[in-house]
Amino acid sequence: MPFEVYYPRSENFVSVSKNHITLNRNLVSKLNADHVELAYDREKKVIRITAASQDSGLVLNKTRIGAKGFLQYFGIESKGKFPATFSEAEKSIYIQL
Repeated sequence: MPFEVYYPRSENFVSVSKNHITLNRNLVSKLNADHVELAYDREKKVIRITAASQDSGLVLNKTRIGAKGFLQYFGIESKGKFPATFSEAEKSIYIQL
């Protein structure tokens, strides 16, 4: 039987569903933005979320990003909770799928 990793609830997690990406409140406070830019690294299967200006990017509605078009465009079919890291230097969230 393979080992399963336990992640405490205090860790940074991101939920990915068919239509949305949902951040935990800790990540939202670190990002400190109302609009975000989404990017995807196809080789490493990593999503990057960075703050965007008010006139560009997607709206961050409390903790949820409407990302249906983004997920479909890149063919991202992974769903569930994924660990996320915040880079202070780049002010970005990285989600390893």
